[in-house]
Amino acid sequence: MRKFIFLLLFIVSSEIYANIIKVTILGSGTPRVSFERFSQSILIEHKEDKYLFDAGRGALIRLYQSNVLPNEIKNIFFTHLHSDHVLGFSDILMTGWVYHRDSPLKIYGPEGTQNFVDSMLKAYQDDINVRSQAPENLDIAGLQTNVKTIYDGFSYQNNGLTIESFAVKHEPFTHAFGFKIYNSKYCIVISGDTTYSDTVIKKAKGCDLLVHEIAHASEHTLKKYPKAKGVISYHTNAVEVADIINKSRPRLTILNHVLSLDGSSDDEILNIIKQNTKHDVLIANDLMTIDIKDDIYIYKQKNL
Repeated sequence: MRKFIFLLLFIVSSEIYANIIKVTILGSGTPRVSFERFSQSILIEHKEDKYLFDAGRGALIRLYQSNVLPNEIKNIFFTHLHSDHVLGFSDILMTGWVYHRDSPLKIYGPEGTQNFVDSMLKAYQDDINVRSQAPENLDIAGLQTNVKTIYDGFSYQNNGLTIESFAVKHEPFTHAFGFKIYNSKYCIVISGDTTYSDTVIKKAKGCDLLVHEIAHASEHTLKKYPKAKGVISYHTNAVEVADIINKSRPRLTILNHVLSLDGSSDDEILNIIKQNTKHDVLIANDLMTIDIKDDIYIYKQKNL
């Protein structure tokens, strides 16, 4: 009887663990150079699988700090091809090869992704020629890639996890996407870079976690600096984010891609949002990790 109870508890705990989705904010920043905030990259782990969403500056360093080796990344999803979302890709591609990647790197991104990947390999051709010969003799197969162009409604399924892309508005990019990631129990939405979006609201309804971009500038800054007004126009400001949260009502919202154009602190931006919503909201920091389960657990990866 005791053996039966133990076996039952083991099965139940295994099923619970299998449903957990682990989210690590590798980079919470923008094109601005910062030790504290690398540019956008998000790691999602489900069962034994790892999925990288965007690969901004320093993504591989943050992965290493999260105890993930370069060759463990097998699937990369790009929201769009702004430089701050792809600067770290070449590091993952080439260093993953040095670490003996044993299968093609699968890359899912908007129109233009194939050209981007091909151009990157061409740029490193001299390095590839040298490392594929003695004394390193790296297997050229470790540089194979499989690029798929995503679109509004694209769906990927693997091992109980579904990843769906949906179009967002981030002009002048004509191809920009958010992602809905879910299994049989839990759901996450990544907005990508976007203006206020009814689609994000629709996709995030009933979800456990919404990871949404945030951009802020005071009225004074917007009036004084036309460029700031232009930049804000293709992002989502604090009041708009609060409205999105109120309408979609996720269990938790994490604000990422933190763009403060007037020097406002995280707390000041968060205060504006909390004046307009009563739902749970946090601003992301690099290496923040969120375990999505019945009780959401938030912690920071150990900085090695």
